[in-house]
Amino acid sequence: MIIPTIDNKFEKFDIDKFSKSTKKETDVVREFLPNGNYIEMSMANSGKYYTESYKDSYFMISKSYYTSGNIKDKGIMFNVPWGAPFQKGIWYGFDENGKLIKEVDYDKPYKYTFEDILKFCEKEVIPITKGPVLQSTGFHTIISRRIENGKPIWEIEWLKKSNRVENIILDGISGKVISRRESEFINN
Repeated sequence: MIIPTIDNKFEKFDIDKFSKSTKKETDVVREFLPNGNYIEMSMANSGKYYTESYKDSYFMISKSYYTSGNIKDKGIMFNVPWGAPFQKGIWYGFDENGKLIKEVDYDKPYKYTFEDILKFCEKEVIPITKGPVLQSTGFHTIISRRIENGKPIWEIEWLKKSNRVENIILDGISGKVISRRESEFINN
């Protein structure tokens, strides 16, 4: 399994790459790299952003920057960037001067790992797309996780039939199925 790597080093938003890109649409750059990875770079009043979705990976790198261009935070997340994608591993946070001020291990509360989720999905015949995943390419299974009532849980949302979405909630420690719920899916 390809998992991108990230470090805790200071960095700046690559304004030269952003400015020189021929794939720029107003304040967003979207392009495929020669290695098959897909990047998005954007600038907004709130700051600057960079994501890189890796070819044949379930994960992508996500970085946000202060308006000055200094790194604000960075880490790895699930490759379906809409919904509530989960953060994987250690994420690094920086102050406006570039000093590392926090490290958060998002995997720590979960004894039932992403690898266990993959096995569960394989057993249940739930498709999971490897990257790059673009929103314009249809419905993709969304995997998210969160702490709910003090307990870690996983949630899988997938297209069970062309008009039905199933949400499965799993205990983040044991992997036990807590609930299954189907709802109507309308493809706009």
